[in-house]
Amino acid sequence: MMFRPRHQRPSDAALVARVADGDERAFGALLRRHQDAVYGFAWRLLKDPQEAEDVTQETFLSLFQIAGRYRPEAALRTFLLRIAKNRCIDRYRKKRPDLMDEFPDIPSAETPLGLLEHAIDADRLEKAIDGLPVNQRSAILLRHTQQLSYRQIAEVMELSASAVESLLVRARRKLREVLREDD
Repeated sequence: MMFRPRHQRPSDAALVARVADGDERAFGALLRRHQDAVYGFAWRLLKDPQEAEDVTQETFLSLFQIAGRYRPEAALRTFLLRIAKNRCIDRYRKKRPDLMDEFPDIPSAETPLGLLEHAIDADRLEKAIDGLPVNQRSAILLRHTQQLSYRQIAEVMELSASAVESLLVRARRKLREVLREDD
């Protein structure tokens, strides 16, 4: 009889297979493992916590419904982000989101003045990102907030890696232009 060490977590693929068999605990484990990434991505695209929460719920509901047909050709996180991206684009097309007044997760600075300057820069960057076309914004957020590789971004966005690279180049160029104009 073989024992699995306690510290070893089941793979995403194993959990999805258990979900397909109706295992609610496995679904809960996947939810805990990936909901923050899905919610964070949706929130950054939509700028609305309720909409992002709805997208997150819809994404995991989709996973629950198709668990029996899921084939682990790509990482589950990539698969979930693709579903979330499609849900966000659907919502984005229906209603353009409002800009946030403040930028989340601002790192601390050593002085109050430094913190203020950093917050102003972060706000300018956030507004510049919001002004990008949705595909460029998606690529930038997947790369810089989710730390996905070009290949993973291509899977999420259902594009070629070269198309992703082109989107990122154009997005970065546009961000530089917008941020220079504000100076």
